[in-house]
Amino acid sequence: MAGRDRSGSGRSPDNVTAFLREILLTGPVPRREIAARLGLAAATASRAVRALIDDGLVLEGRETPDEGPVRPGRRVRPLSLDPEGGQVIGITIAPTVQIVALADIARNVIDSAEFNFEPVGDADGLVQRLAEECRRMIGAHLPDRGRLLGGLVMVTGDVDRAMGSIRRASYMGWESFPLRARFSELLNLPILVRPLTPTIGRAEMLFGAARGRRNVLVMLCGIAVGAALLVEDRVVGEGGFPVGDIGTMTVTGADGRAAKLDELAGGIGILRRLLGEHPSGPLSHMDLDLHDAIERDRTGDPRVAALMADAGLEVGRLVALHGRIVRPELVLIAGPLAMSPSYMGAIRDALSEGLEPPMEVSSSRVLGPEGGVWASCAAAVYEYLIERSRER
Repeated sequence: MAGRDRSGSGRSPDNVTAFLREILLTGPVPRREIAARLGLAAATASRAVRALIDDGLVLEGRETPDEGPVRPGRRVRPLSLDPEGGQVIGITIAPTVQIVALADIARNVIDSAEFNFEPVGDADGLVQRLAEECRRMIGAHLPDRGRLLGGLVMVTGDVDRAMGSIRRASYMGWESFPLRARFSELLNLPILVRPLTPTIGRAEMLFGAARGRRNVLVMLCGIAVGAALLVEDRVVGEGGFPVGDIGTMTVTGADGRAAKLDELAGGIGILRRLLGEHPSGPLSHMDLDLHDAIERDRTGDPRVAALMADAGLEVGRLVALHGRIVRPELVLIAGPLAMSPSYMGAIRDALSEGLEPPMEVSSSRVLGPEGGVWASCAAAVYEYLIERSRER
């Protein structure tokens, strides 16, 4: 088990990684508190901490009075990640927005940039432009790349995690594409490629609204609808959801009509009903129209509120159906439609009526580009500091 001292040295990779994980997730935190959680002796814990300090990853804070039972002279020195201990690049590639960010291992964002490239169907051209922005950030902020750990790309599409390639990204018009290999070639860095919705869910389970939950269903609701089920911090199904590409799945709506879920519950369907025609033109324009509709809902437009509620009801009905089989502790709604009070209210109503006791529903931090920066950088820090250490 991670954290148990099998070698007796205290510097075993398991001990060091386990200590680092606790500092990353709960710091600033005293070493003895971590040692107690991991079942390590004080001397073993001290050696593990010394290894992390020597590696430049961890800082000890100033001595402060212990909040426990009063003992003369007892002080604690909380441990936290050293912001100068390393950096990561987080990249988000979605049909309506593309984001590049540079952050340190304490998850402080150093720089970020948002793009709305059109068309998005040119995969190689888009990657070249994003890589150019990565190089600009590195050159501007990191004269020494020695502690740049690597990059993580979270992308809308079917991802082969082992190869880091795209099998298919239907919303962007991509077929098979070697995404990791191309970024690695252009940046000369280690690159990880992860599917968008599951990565948002994992970041929320580690650092955000789903922290402490053992199983979470994430619904990404924007122009299209995506989903991911995470159990014990792991994604169920390689594509992120057991039923596959959920937005293109045909379902039966509340009115008995069969349609794709994107049409019933996604922004594309909401806009079609609102504008009286099938939305057309660049996806970024549709995204602007959807945000305008969300704002109209927030300001009390009854027509838009009714459309948002109808769409949210379809999400709630689908979640309730699957929730009878696999009941998550939390349903987390990400994407711009989570900002719609009528959409969210209808989801909650459907889960209140469809299940007993009702499922808990919450908005994700990832509602727009700023949330994408947070999720991609948080996921990158965890993967490079913890997951890759376990693999070595």
